[in-house]
Amino acid sequence: MPKVKVPRKSTAVDMTAMCDVSFLLLTFFILTAKFKPEELVAVNIPNARSTKQFTDAITILLDKDGKAYIQLAEGKTRHEMLQQLIDRNGDRYPDLKNLNDHQKDLFGNIETWGGPIADLPRVLNMNGTQLQAYQKKMPGIPMDSTNNQLMDWVQSARYATDNNIKIAIKSDKDTNIQPVKEVVKGLTARDIHRFLLVTSLSGAGTGDAANR
Repeated sequence: MPKVKVPRKSTAVDMTAMCDVSFLLLTFFILTAKFKPEELVAVNIPNARSTKQFTDAITILLDKDGKAYIQLAEGKTRHEMLQQLIDRNGDRYPDLKNLNDHQKDLFGNIETWGGPIADLPRVLNMNGTQLQAYQKKMPGIPMDSTNNQLMDWVQSARYATDNNIKIAIKSDKDTNIQPVKEVVKGLTARDIHRFLLVTSLSGAGTGDAANR
């Protein structure tokens, strides 16, 4: 008895639902994506053959003119760093004791700082437009031997994290070597002998770090 052949029918798949899901996912990623913020301090870092990634660190920025800045990604740590600076150096910077909670919270939103500590009360009283203008023309943090405010910030960041924070130096490749030496000298004077040198991997465009 011959076999009965069942006629084959083409299968139609409705892709309407899949298209809706795809557009919903695309909209979600667009709305939740965080764009890279504008760098307030332009630092053209040198290249290295080997690099090491780092995440949580206080970064000492040195621009091509040798001016120093600090950069810290975690807002809560920035807030605590400022509080430690006030608690431990209030006698040297008495105006900081008058900062209110709103001003301290505002400093927690400033990722890059590069000015004298005595200038903080005035800067934290600025409105948003004035603050943005100041950040584009920051004079740098004093780091001479008699007034090394840069190391005061570094020490305060260490106190704020129970000495668990990493320290990185990110210097422009055209910076004179002397400011870099001054930073290293200031770190070693405070018994800090392990820090990171931020470089860019040869042939790559992103900044990494070489451990010292």
